[in-house]
Amino acid sequence: MKKFLPWLFCVLAGTQMFSGYVGHNRFFLEWFFLVPLLWAIRDASPGRAFLMGWTAGTIGHAGLFYWIAHMLTTFARLAPVFSVAGLIVFAALNGLSYAIITWAICRLRLSRGWSVWWTAPFVWTAVENVYPFIFPNYIGASQYLLLPLTQIADITGILGISFLLIWCNSTFYTVLESLMKHRKIPIKTVAVFLAAITVTVIYGTTRIKQVDAEVKAAPKIRTMMVQAGLGEATKYNDPLGFLKLHINMTQEAISKKPADDIDLVIWPESVSIYPLSRKLKKLPSDLFGNIGKPLLFGTLTAERNHGKIQRYVSAMLADEQNAVTGLYDKRNLVPFAEDIPLGDIFPELYDWLPYTSRFRPGKSPAPLHFKNYRLSLNICYEDLFHRLVRQNMIAGIPDDKEPPHAMVNLTNDSWYGDTVEPLEHLVSASFRSIEHRRALVRSTNTGISAIIDPVGRLDQRTGQWTKETLTGEVPMMSGRTFFSYAGNWFGWSITAFVLALIVFTFYPFDQTGKKHSGNDKRKASNR
Repeated sequence: MKKFLPWLFCVLAGTQMFSGYVGHNRFFLEWFFLVPLLWAIRDASPGRAFLMGWTAGTIGHAGLFYWIAHMLTTFARLAPVFSVAGLIVFAALNGLSYAIITWAICRLRLSRGWSVWWTAPFVWTAVENVYPFIFPNYIGASQYLLLPLTQIADITGILGISFLLIWCNSTFYTVLESLMKHRKIPIKTVAVFLAAITVTVIYGTTRIKQVDAEVKAAPKIRTMMVQAGLGEATKYNDPLGFLKLHINMTQEAISKKPADDIDLVIWPESVSIYPLSRKLKKLPSDLFGNIGKPLLFGTLTAERNHGKIQRYVSAMLADEQNAVTGLYDKRNLVPFAEDIPLGDIFPELYDWLPYTSRFRPGKSPAPLHFKNYRLSLNICYEDLFHRLVRQNMIAGIPDDKEPPHAMVNLTNDSWYGDTVEPLEHLVSASFRSIEHRRALVRSTNTGISAIIDPVGRLDQRTGQWTKETLTGEVPMMSGRTFFSYAGNWFGWSITAFVLALIVFTFYPFDQTGKKHSGNDKRKASNR
């Protein structure tokens, strides 16, 4: 039983990870979820630690992304057994990030004797920064309810919160290790961590008050989001009816409000699957009627280029007379759903995956102009990528002096069914609001639509798979954050530091400058 105990700890760590993540309301589990894994690898070789980390990571990501199986069964039309297999492959690919983390921690400990207390948060943050996740799931997002803790994202980005969270784990581990080995509790170590948390909370509390005051003083626009609560099957079986439903819901909601109560109506991603011309000057009244309000909506657009039809996933803005005033194209397409990576080079890939769409990525990050304000757009899962959102936010700054006044996201999360995915998506997106101190308006087909304030609050939101409208005020903010200026400086600084540490371990010298003997290396590798 003793030899299996470390592997049980790996299972426990993976289970705690997804149980403490968004949607399960046990965020406190993430404060110590990594402790069992750190304990399991304490005497392991880097190679064994790699396998243990991979085990924990695969289990954790399988629980976190269980909705992948639903998507594969429903939309890729795979048999359930193949959908589960697809989920396992997806989880294993994401789980490799944990394998790299545990390998690096062991490498640094065995080669240089460096403490897990400080190497774990550095290594974790570096891997979160560079690992090619299809759906980024930063561990720091799990703490979204602890607003005083999350406000440092306007300096460090979300990776700063991940760093603190893993530092908490490694501090717990260090204390546990001292107790198990009958050593004194490292008071100074604990004190340093608690001091960092205290400073973070003081900063967060102060910033919340400052930003709330700025929101109160900012001009507002009144937006109304329309959420039909219908999925992809309805849209594609009756596209005209789907579009008309949004028109009817909009007109009904407007009729119940004062004439000046709504400044902008927002519909979700791809409400219109009829490809509209990219040169369109005015919305066709036979399709869109006349709602009498400015409208921002998701649609497919198309143009002919060198004899070929090119299609885009777009957001289109029209004024109250249906005149088109702006267009944004989705720049980061979903792999194997909206396009196939390398599909232009190897077009036969589309024959092998016939249910994959073939859209072109957008090129311009420029904001859309609405009245005297600028709105930064992103579509679908683009709001998960802090780098892309920052690119969109800083587009045009030299001319306009500062970023757009608010952010808007059009999303369709119906692919994933009535699962935890819409909440995971919403929470991850909320950190873009903190990073840039801008409200984020999210309009979705099936939920969760929301107005996220510049502090990251999720108070104004709809239900999931419900038919409803959401009306609220959106502050038109000004100014720039440190993160807006410096970008992901925190993640890349830590990544460079960790890479330097790893490279240093391959030089055969210990901390005293003495050369390692071959026996020393063999002893380390056999642990």
